[in-house]
Amino acid sequence: MEQLTVAERYKLAIQQYENLQNISERQDSVSYQNRLTKILSEFQLVLKLVEQLSLFSDNERIEEISTNYIPFLNLWYYIGELYTKLLMNKEGIIDLDYKSENLQTAKQFIFTYLENLTNYDILTLEQSKKFTILRKGQSYELSAMNKRQEKIDNFKKEQELLKKLSILNSKDDDINKFDEEIIRTIYLDQLKFFILKSFNLLESINMELQVLKNRPLKNFNSSTNLEINDSRLQTKINSKRDKDKDDEYGFTTKLESLPKLSYQVSDLINKSGKILQPFTITSQKQNLKEKVFGTGQVLPSMTVEEYLDYELANGKMLKNEVKDKPKNDDNDSDTEDSEVEEEKRRWDDWKDDNPKGSGNMKANIG
Repeated sequence: MEQLTVAERYKLAIQQYENLQNISERQDSVSYQNRLTKILSEFQLVLKLVEQLSLFSDNERIEEISTNYIPFLNLWYYIGELYTKLLMNKEGIIDLDYKSENLQTAKQFIFTYLENLTNYDILTLEQSKKFTILRKGQSYELSAMNKRQEKIDNFKKEQELLKKLSILNSKDDDINKFDEEIIRTIYLDQLKFFILKSFNLLESINMELQVLKNRPLKNFNSSTNLEINDSRLQTKINSKRDKDKDDEYGFTTKLESLPKLSYQVSDLINKSGKILQPFTITSQKQNLKEKVFGTGQVLPSMTVEEYLDYELANGKMLKNEVKDKPKNDDNDSDTEDSEVEEEKRRWDDWKDDNPKGSGNMKANIG
């Protein structure tokens, strides 16, 4: 390894990176993290050598960069992408609480990568606007329809660029057999491909940082900034960890103990006068009196009927007044029946006096 050139070392690091992408091992496993750390160190060494050699300058254009130097522009992307998967802290111990710091580091490397390519005018106009907004710490807002269309367009571009970059992944390692113009075009397409991946990576980083920010704390210990003034409460918390804790979040299925019948002053108020729990001020004499003459529990002092009478007497309840119904006495019904019968009798008498056809008989004839 010591005898390798910078280009050979860089090429070997890329091969190890691609192998890491294809393995099915868990990312939180020790072997995966050790391998990732080793590859990350190799890329950082190459980056240090590139900066010492001053391969790039802010004053030059992309046309002025040597074709063999163009792939080194992707160094910042590789390092940033690896940091998104790193779970180890600076001491080399896997620590999930350190993930947010690694994501912030990854974000800075991706920003540097896009900044470098912006100086070489490789980003499109729309990509430059988006990067400017993200660099200011603002969110790039799009409607649901436009966001969906953007994802579709980027996916199509990625697929097209992957086809063009397939030559880099071929088993034939001798890419120098092609014309320099073709090789340069392939390297520039690779930059465009990683630009698309960078924006996707930034979106994922921001989402993951938000999730980590809102995740609940797993452990409650004395190293936190919470100050517990009641020593009795602190002892109770420590004992609960050892006895009643069923999982790492402190959840337990055990029932709570019954409240104490009597408390000491230190259980209710600490030395500084802070109230630790609610309490009711009663004299000991009154408590003893209730135990002797009382029933042991609070019983109702009146029946339901007595309570309703009390409410009615004090005007808190209104009686349901029965509305006056129309009087339907038997005399009225008899009167109505007699009137109907009288009407029938008069009608019968009239028909007897005026038989059918008796009126105007032959009056209009002739």
